[in-house]
Amino acid sequence: MSFKEKKSTKLSYLIRIPDNIDDLKNVNIIFFMHGYGDSMKGISQIGNLFNSENIHVFLNAPFKMNVGFGAEGFRWFEFPSNEDEFKFSQQAISQTIYEILNDIKFNIKGIFIGGFSQGGMMTLHNNYNEKVDGLIILGSQLFYENKEFNLNNKTKIFMSHGTYDPVIPIMGSTQTLNFLREKGFSVDYKEYPIGHEVSLDQINELNNWIEKI
Repeated sequence: MSFKEKKSTKLSYLIRIPDNIDDLKNVNIIFFMHGYGDSMKGISQIGNLFNSENIHVFLNAPFKMNVGFGAEGFRWFEFPSNEDEFKFSQQAISQTIYEILNDIKFNIKGIFIGGFSQGGMMTLHNNYNEKVDGLIILGSQLFYENKEFNLNNKTKIFMSHGTYDPVIPIMGSTQTLNFLREKGFSVDYKEYPIGHEVSLDQINELNNWIEKI
């Protein structure tokens, strides 16, 4: 089972569909977004840790950037704030999800949207307005420079953060957690003794959480 690279109207993405999938079986689909300076290919390395019975889609941010030594990365928007890029990415993500779901011929059990770091910010501020079963926020927080927040508080959320994260300090995550709970969201929150990264323990917890939704 391998990833196939495809392109929507707005974004490139990698998609992995389980081998010998049963057309009659309901399956989950997980859309996942990388962080600032990374790419769909970089973040897709964690794909082998995800439950192989689900469909996984890794979206690539639209804006290219130089990450040093001649290497190329991508961003969803420039820090500290680029409202035009942010809005473009919001719309591109929603449109890509719509297009992929329209193209999928399998019975979808649950739709999950998630991301790491800046990808987690885009998840929290996504404007896909159809039903989403769960959001996945890893090593991230709300993007406070953008006041738009339109999530349905019936959507369940999985959040996790490294206690030694030097890029997005854990205080940002706990403040976001408090904000979400005050808004009435059900948030499953976990902390791990790691830095700004994704660990096997996180993914194992996440896999279990998805199967319970």
